[in-house]
Amino acid sequence: MLAMVERAASSAAGNGGNPRRNSGKFNASPRSMQVFFCKESFMTYPLSPSAAANPRDPFARLDALITEVRLEMATADAEVAAITAEIDAIEPHPHAHGHTAAGDCTYAGLEPAHFLSLAGLLAQPLQDALVAIEVSRQEGGFDYLLKAFPTAFATFGDTLVVDGARLIDARADRIENDLTALFARKPMLATGMVFRLFGFDRRNRDAWVGAFASGGRLSALVAVTEGVIDATMFGDALAAVVAAHHAELAALGARELHQRAARRDAERQASWAAVDEGFREQGSWRNRPPTRRQRFMMRRIEAARGLPMPIAAHRGASSDAITDAGGNPRFGTTGEEQA
Repeated sequence: MLAMVERAASSAAGNGGNPRRNSGKFNASPRSMQVFFCKESFMTYPLSPSAAANPRDPFARLDALITEVRLEMATADAEVAAITAEIDAIEPHPHAHGHTAAGDCTYAGLEPAHFLSLAGLLAQPLQDALVAIEVSRQEGGFDYLLKAFPTAFATFGDTLVVDGARLIDARADRIENDLTALFARKPMLATGMVFRLFGFDRRNRDAWVGAFASGGRLSALVAVTEGVIDATMFGDALAAVVAAHHAELAALGARELHQRAARRDAERQASWAAVDEGFREQGSWRNRPPTRRQRFMMRRIEAARGLPMPIAAHRGASSDAITDAGGNPRFGTTGEEQA
């Protein structure tokens, strides 16, 4: 290296102390251009990556991911609980309670004509009402106590109408509606609102349904409910039983409502199966857009099995996809009414 530097210095001295210049055109001159680097650079390359760069233990990574997902799930559950609490705190429309109770009355066979009789029966002393209802239940073989009410009305005769009118007048301040005026416009809604006089709330629907689904057990529940005596008004006794045994009755009521829905679904299946096979398999309905019920059902199936449903552009293809997936996962059926 030292010899090369000395030669370069000698050459520069022969040119007045300046090194040769390049004309800027490569290959324009036969002279060669010499370039010298007097500074040396050193770079070190490790033979193996450092310990910090080593990948983490896969099991530790998996545990960390599981912990992270669990935290996210807990956060999501907390958010859902908070939102649910906010929704529950919202007071529904005043008629919502009556509509809910009216639906159960309709299921049990009560009609608008029973408006005052229903109020009168709920106003009777507990034991008098229970005896009449139990006799009616046994004679009619009813599986739901509310179904026994119409027959029980006959046991008391016309006095129920008078007692019912008196009750409505006495408790008019408990609801925001004039039931007599409401009956003139929406009779069945007014019939359902009668239960509102005894504190019925749509949020407690399952427990009220459970009380009527308890059959012969209702008398036993009444007997162990604090503050209820033979002279207690029947409607007030029902409200007390619902409050005192809410968890038990709500579970019973939820089961009752689920069974009703299952029966309705089975009836739809039977009705659809009775339709001509040619229409079911080749009818013009198959080329129509999917129904709202089909879209809802496909989302429910997706949520239940955790797998996406195929996107179908027509009603027939949607029907086939639902059938192939096993039908409504709520009941474990195979298919649904499509037309």
